[in-house]
Amino acid sequence: MFMKVLVLHLKLKRMVIFLFLVYLSVVLFGNFVSDGTTFIRMRSIRNALIGVKHNIIPFSTIGTYLFNYNSYNPNIWFYNTFGNILLFVPMGILLPILSTKLTRLLLTIGITFLLSLTIEIIQLVTQLGVFDVDDILLNTLGGYVGFLIFVLFKNKKKDT
Repeated sequence: MFMKVLVLHLKLKRMVIFLFLVYLSVVLFGNFVSDGTTFIRMRSIRNALIGVKHNIIPFSTIGTYLFNYNSYNPNIWFYNTFGNILLFVPMGILLPILSTKLTRLLLTIGITFLLSLTIEIIQLVTQLGVFDVDDILLNTLGGYVGFLIFVLFKNKKKDT
């Protein structure tokens, strides 16, 4: 019986690792390789409209969308705010599943922040996108939301 549980646990762990690698591939592919995706096009349209090459002022882009949402196509501000949050929700869910060491909030948030920062720096250096500190904030928020979802499911599992 113990061996069956161990084998099942290892299979589940491999599946989570596979899902995590697929997720990372999608995030990286969408940001650097696939210039034809809707998300990339929305960012390009936004950047052309507001003439942005980079944003280092926290909440600047978020504030622009929040207070001037009527000036933008809803797809643009929706994808650039909620899209950035939703993109990193799986990170907050999958990291603590991958390792018990990552079940601490600050560690998971730190890794999410560092991955987002790395993506933004690559965008700045390669000019394949726009460095936007608000993207880092929104991505990190997405990781936090994902972590909360993980904790809710973990606690619900304990109750049953």
